[in-house]
Amino acid sequence: MSSNKLIVKNAGMLYLRMFISMAIGFYTSRIVLQALGVSDYGIYNLVGGIVVLANMLTSSLSGATSRYITYSLGEHDFEKTQRTFSTALSIHIGLSILFILVAETVGLWFVNTQLVICPDRMVAANWVYQSAIISTALSITQVPYNSLITSHERFGVFAVIEVLSACLKLVIAFVTLYSMLDHLVLYSILYMVVSVCIIVYYRIYCVRSFSESRFVRILDRELLPKLLKFSGWTLLGNVSLTVLQQGVNIIVNLFFGTIINAAVGIATQVQGLLYSFIGNITTAFTPQIIKGYVESDFKRMNYLISIGGKFSSICILLISIPIIIKMDFLMGVWLKEIPTGAVVICQILLIKNFFNSFNPLLYSAITATGNIKKANIFCGLEYLLSVAITYLIVFWTHSYVYAFMFNLITSLIACGIFLWVLKHELECFSVYDYVVHTVLAVTLLGGITFGVVSFIDSSFQSDIWALVTITLISTTLITILSFYFVLDSNSRSFVVSRVNSYLHNGRK
Repeated sequence: MSSNKLIVKNAGMLYLRMFISMAIGFYTSRIVLQALGVSDYGIYNLVGGIVVLANMLTSSLSGATSRYITYSLGEHDFEKTQRTFSTALSIHIGLSILFILVAETVGLWFVNTQLVICPDRMVAANWVYQSAIISTALSITQVPYNSLITSHERFGVFAVIEVLSACLKLVIAFVTLYSMLDHLVLYSILYMVVSVCIIVYYRIYCVRSFSESRFVRILDRELLPKLLKFSGWTLLGNVSLTVLQQGVNIIVNLFFGTIINAAVGIATQVQGLLYSFIGNITTAFTPQIIKGYVESDFKRMNYLISIGGKFSSICILLISIPIIIKMDFLMGVWLKEIPTGAVVICQILLIKNFFNSFNPLLYSAITATGNIKKANIFCGLEYLLSVAITYLIVFWTHSYVYAFMFNLITSLIACGIFLWVLKHELECFSVYDYVVHTVLAVTLLGGITFGVVSFIDSSFQSDIWALVTITLISTTLITILSFYFVLDSNSRSFVVSRVNSYLHNGRK
């Protein structure tokens, strides 16, 4: 199978998973909010939010590990792949132990003394926190196994298991809703059990499918410092991003309490589900970008960075524009009780998703070069500084809206940092071409579409037919403008050939 067809196949499986998981996930959120109530949902989002952030952290660490595993697979060296896996697993076990030590000392002190939580819910909050620690610690040690699946491009496994995971989370939401036990405690424990079961399944699959996944105690002393250094810089950047995201949540809690945390939780849920569009494209493109660098095929590598960025941002526009415009209506249909501030926070975070859509593949390209130090240092400093600025903004304005609006800027600055670093590491990469033909082109496309659709929507009532109509108009407009004004001739030819192939197969 050609590389382009493999990317399309992998992306297709990941998108099928995403659409099913998204539908189940939105309904699950409704049931969970109903089961916990606004205040307890805010507590779960604040204290248990470590699980969501851990998922982001482990996926980024997985990218670092995948790089070295993909390299060894490309060299067809089984022993090196096994040593790489075992070395990576040893490192992540160490990181997991370090995480537990920090979480059970500094983290435990912070939860019990600094967060604004009702005293009568503090015991429940600690149950949530301990459940989150267990899930997170195991997730960190899971990174090398997921990296193996990604490097072998077995994305069908992710598709099946993540859909199963979404179904199980819906089941535990209903169990919690109708239980006579403390709903917050029960839900956090059941969520942890589901997470552990998924981790165990992935490990069994890897052991049975990839012989190199069997741990050997002999560490690769030559690889160990390289992998430690690489994982260390990756960890620095992503811990800083985690501090930014959870820091904003904590700042909101300190000034506005758990009610607004519930709004942040709902908005973050929507943002995360829609951001999986970008994650799917990044997951499908990254192995090919790394292989392009390994084989010194820089022309193809540049092409993949550009076309991947276009597809990521266009996909975000397709799904986000109708949702942003009809957010009030959709929230009313989705939730029985809409937390204060959920609509506006969600709209801001979806706009942030668009600006973020260019960053993952740029970072994947930097990862391929192996020189990630500058990117993580500068982005880490930016994220940490942003937390301090966010605190000052809330302190001076007493508005959580301005805090989230400021966070839009962090995505743009991060994009600028990645472009600057990539240009220094990959001389053949043109920042001008990428900014003009990818970033500005898709941004202009989004602005035009948003303006036209908003104008048309002003003449409609807020009902399901208005949503369907503006979705069709938005999709048609984005598709036509993207095809003729954003995609280059090679990309247009590839899209046409794939469509013709599907139509031809459909007639058989």
